[in-house]
Amino acid sequence: MKDWYDVKVPAMFSIWNIGKTLVRKTQGIKIASDGLKGRVFKVSLADLQNNEVAFRKSKLITEDVQGKNCLTNFHGMDRTCDKLCSRMVKKWQAMIQSHADVKTTNGYLLRLILC
Repeated sequence: MKDWYDVKVPAMFSIWNIGKTLVRKTQGIKIASDGLKGRVFKVSLADLQNNEVAFRKSKLITEDVQGKNCLTNFHGMDRTCDKLCSRMVKKWQAMIQSHADVKTTNGYLLRLILC
């Protein structure tokens, strides 16, 4: 079985809860929080700052687990694929993007975006 944990970001961002993550439940000597520590999340800076024009992705690493909350810290930054590809797409060419909505057996809805 698996447990859902809330992912919390540092206080420097305007939004503190960015989603949920799965981890296997504690069984025997395997502790669930150990499986979460060191996990890296990539989040759009536009989502963290309520800014539609931000084109960077922030990397956040889980440093601590308190109850059902994963506490993260800044781990790095990268550009979004549309900003990276904007210089690669030439005249008379198009960039293909795709997304799929997936519903888990638990009833959660996930959106997968490929570019």
